[in-house]
Order: sequence, then structure tokens, then C-alpha cells
Amino acid sequence: MDVKQKIAQANQQAAACLTDNDPVWVDVRPAGECVEGLEDHMILHSGPPIDYDDMVMLHKRGMVSAMLFEGWAKNEKEAIEIIKSGEIKIDSALNHNTVGAGTGIITKSVAMIVTEDRRNHTTAATFPAEGPFQGGFCGWGLYSPEIAENLRCMREELFPPLREMLAKNGGIPTKPILAEAMQMGDENHTRQTAADLLFDKIVLPQLFALDLPKEQIMRTVKYIVETPRFFHCYGQGASRAAAIAADGIEYSTMVTALAGNGVEFGIKVAGLPGQWFTAKAPMMEGRYTSTKYTIKDQLPWLGDSCVVECAGMGGLAAAASPIVCNLRGMSLQDSIGQTRQMEQICITHNPNYIIPNLDFGCLPSGIDIRLVLKTGVCPAIHGGMFNYEGGLIGAGMARVPMECFQKAMKAFAAKYREQ
Repeated sequence: MDVKQKIAQANQQAAACLTDNDPVWVDVRPAGECVEGLEDHMILHSGPPIDYDDMVMLHKRGMVSAMLFEGWAKNEKEAIEIIKSGEIKIDSALNHNTVGAGTGIITKSVAMIVTEDRRNHTTAATFPAEGPFQGGFCGWGLYSPEIAENLRCMREELFPPLREMLAKNGGIPTKPILAEAMQMGDENHTRQTAADLLFDKIVLPQLFALDLPKEQIMRTVKYIVETPRFFHCYGQGASRAAAIAADGIEYSTMVTALAGNGVEFGIKVAGLPGQWFTAKAPMMEGRYTSTKYTIKDQLPWLGDSCVVECAGMGGLAAAASPIVCNLRGMSLQDSIGQTRQMEQICITHNPNYIIPNLDFGCLPSGIDIRLVLKTGVCPAIHGGMFNYEGGLIGAGMARVPMECFQKAMKAFAAKYREQ
């Protein structure tokens, strides 16, 4: 079998990890119990690995927030001294079985949503939306007594009823929610409006059926229904669990990770496990939440949430959600055109994601580094636009830098030429 045949066979195997996956929400546990390789006195962050001194302010602040939250330092000055001494291990979230959306700050005590992929036999952990402090600690790297209390409340008061519910029902499959939501206007990166409602329809009756005090159940219900884009972490968990299964498949040129740290943007490739291929992080183009914001207020791409693009959602699924694209001035035909363009760089289509706007065709899935280089088309990624001082100031789209794929292809050729 020649190299091209081996690559084709490997890519079909890798793409099947995405299209045939079976993600199920099975538990909520502290990160120290479900994030593989997460040690004590260790902080994870979004994007490719980066030294503390080179981080953007949001990540530096996130490191300090983690130190204070875990009680590893008494104040900001002490936290910075300990971090710079090398006593704290710092690593990329995507080097583990998790996702660092936003700043992606994860430490051992943070409660995590646990997704088990029963087809791929993998597990991924993602941090949940923080309710009224949505994006506070994990997403924005913020810390205050109120945010710390909210995290404690989530872990000790809001999640126990959900854990009891999951123990009773054996878990909740998330793929059917993703598939139906895509037919209802979500692309499951920037928009989860339909997914939230579908999730609520499944979860709320089961919560009310628990033999627990009404007040306790209602606190959890209020947290769920009042948190926008609550389902976002579940889509990321499903995507990450599938990508983990593909990572390490020899000869595969499929992308398994996309992420930025505000300085660099990086990709990972199935056939080159453990390696990052980076370039300067791109700026997003979109609509700001206020006319007072300009590109001068905006950070380059920060976050791992484009793990969903690896699975064929978000920017690849623009046709499913023209309302998201319309926020950037795009028409319905433009949205369809974006997905059709993404078809040129993908290995396959996902038969689970049937989209009315594609004349009931399926969404593309499995970004191939060879096809990106051949066509000159870089993957489109949707997401939130961050203020360099913190907070979300808009939503938009960016393109993954071509340099990432050039570096990956060079490394791929070097590795497999030797075999």
C-alpha cells in the first residue's frame, strides 16, 4: 500500500471518530478527578503552550485568579512570585482531555461536565457556564469573593441534583440535541438557542421527578434556564471526546485541535500526536456590542472553543445558522457559500447533521491539512471577541492561519518519509 492509500485509509478512520461518535453526559466532578494529567499545583489555560511572561494580560490574570481560588497564594504579589519561581506547572488545556474556552483557566477544584463517548471509548471534561458569572473564573480569568462563592455554590448546591439525576437515568446523550438544534438555527458555536431549549425539555422534567426539596431543585432549574448558551460546554465536550479518539492515528492528516492564546494560534494533527503547529493569532471580524469598541480594544483569538469546528460545527456549519452570519452582514446565500467552501477542505460529511438550507444535505466534517494547502482555503472559525482588558465585546469570525498548515505538512512529510 502506498502512502496516499495509507493516508486515505487513516483519514476515513479518523473522520469516523467524528461522525460515528456517541457522546453522553454522565457526571459532574471536580477537575482533579476527571481531567487526565491534571496535577496538584497545576493550572491549565487555553491555546498552545505559552510561558507566563509571554501571556496576554487576561491569561496572566487568570493564573493569579487560580492561585487565589485554590488558596495557593494569599495575594496577587505572592501569586506572581510563586508562578515565576516555577513551583506551579502551567500547561495547555488541549494537552489533556479537556477544553479551555475563553481564557480556559482550570484547576483541580473546578467542577467539570464529564462526557463519555461510548463509541470511541473516550472521556472529555469541560467546565460549565458560570450562570450570573458566566465566563467569570474559567472563561475570563476573573476572581472575586463573589465569583469564588458562585463556584462553590455550583459545586456543592447546584450540581448535586444533576448528579443524582444522571445516576438515576444513566446519562443523557448529547448528539441528538446537537443534530436537532442544527436544523433549528444553531451552528453550535456562537448560537445554542435551540440546543438550550431541547436540553431543558429533557432535563427539567427529570429534575422535578427527584425526591429532593423543591427549593433545592428550583435553584438548579433557575441556574439552567437563566444561563445563556448553557449547552455550549456540552457541544465542546462531545467534540473533544471525538477528537481525542482520532489523535494518534498513524498517517492521518486530519486536524484534531484548533486554539489560540491571544498571542499564537495553533493546530494539532491526528498523525502527529503531541505536536503543536503555530502562527500569529488572527483577529476576528464581526459586530461589536457597542459603538464605543474598535479593533484597538480587541484581543487576537483567545480560546479553545473552536474544538467544535474540528467536529464540523461553528464556522463549518454557517449554512445551519444564517442568523449568526447575518450579524456580520452576510446573506443566506453567503452563509451557504461559507459551508460549501468548507466542504473543499474536509474529508467527509456528517450524516447526522442534515441541514435544510443545504437542500437537506449534510455538513462537512474532518479538516484535512492537505486540502487546506491544495485549495488555499483556511478554515472559518466562529466565536466571541474579547476585550484586551477582559469581557466579551462582540461576536464574529476568523480564519485559521495558513502557516499552521504549512508547518504541519512539513512535519508530516518528514515523519512519514522516514517510515
